[in-house]
Amino acid sequence: MPHTIDLLEKALAKQKAASWCRQFNITEAAISAAKKRGRLSPTLAGIFAMEMGADPIYWTAVAAAEAEPPGPLRERLEKSLERRKTVL
Repeated sequence: MPHTIDLLEKALAKQKAASWCRQFNITEAAISAAKKRGRLSPTLAGIFAMEMGADPIYWTAVAAAEAEPPGPLRERLEKSLERRKTVL
């Protein structure tokens, strides 16, 4: 399953973090925290997906799954998301 950090890396290859921060009216600490955690929040994932031309609903769901603790329910959700994978 793709990870939201992949989405962030694609976005940062397109535009610098400072530029995204100005565009989204967020601090650079938000992107730094996402890099440190290795995942985006559902809100940021959806917004980055919209800007990158990807499905924001799919990426919001991926971010929500990543935020859950590992276990059988998360695995079940990830399998469902894998079947609905979209192109980044």
